[in-house]
Amino acid sequence: MSHQRSNNAGCWTVGIIIVGLALLITYWYLFLAAAVLGGAIWYYLHQKHAKETAAAAAQAKQAEAAAQKKAIEGSKVDRIRQFKQLLDEGAITADEFAAQKAKILAEDDDEDELKF
Repeated sequence: MSHQRSNNAGCWTVGIIIVGLALLITYWYLFLAAAVLGGAIWYYLHQKHAKETAAAAAQAKQAEAAAQKKAIEGSKVDRIRQFKQLLDEGAITADEFAAQKAKILAEDDDEDELKF
């Protein structure tokens, strides 16, 4: 009985393969269209992912550069102190100090504002 079942399974497998090949031969253009469409969808999704990855990397790099710049420049108070020190040393005039102080205070940085 088990020998007959294995022969039946083999017959079914061969039959499915033959029907599959017949469908492939008869409707080859549909399979080709599906393959092309699938490739186009894969390419679109791959390009979209690559652009998103590049944009995220550029944004991270820009944020890092901004953080480094801010760390180098320091806060407004620190920058005004540096100019005050230059004024005390005689490297700049009182008018230059006042101009630099006004320029620094006019900058739009929300982080240096006191919040209650």
